Amino acid sequence: MLTDKRPIENNILKPIISFNSFGIGLYLNIDGSVRLEDGSAAAGGIVRNRNGEWVTDFNRLLGSCSVFEAELWGILDGLNILIDQGLDNVLIETDNLEAVTTIKESLTGRSNSTLIGRILKLLYQLHHWNICHIPKEDN
Repeated sequence: MLTDKRPIENNILKPIISFNSFGIGLYLNIDGSVRLEDGSAAAGGIVRNRNGEWVTDFNRLLGSCSVFEAELWGILDGLNILIDQGLDNVLIETDNLEAVTTIKESLTGRSNSTLIGRILKLLYQLHHWNICHIPKEDN
């Protein structure tokens, strides 16, 4: 019988966060954008293996929202795809520092954002993950 060795705090299962790239199985690169002319937004991303080879990609038209919200939708969609395909051990990379900061801060407290809550719920299903900010030109 397998047991989950993740720590539990206040009856909440905490994720094991991998803070280095050793052992990372997948990279999830996210990008959200908003067109200035009409405010229409889109989000998308790509999943690559540790060798940088394409695994899958996705995109979504969002209507009208902020760049921050578009980035969060991209993260949510990417995590849903990973979990649906039974994939784990992922480094999430985004050029939106606000998204990274908000998600990390929400791990230790509560968020009023339903979108952040849905992302956290998915992150708790992964055994090893990390989220980090990368420069726009590297994303």
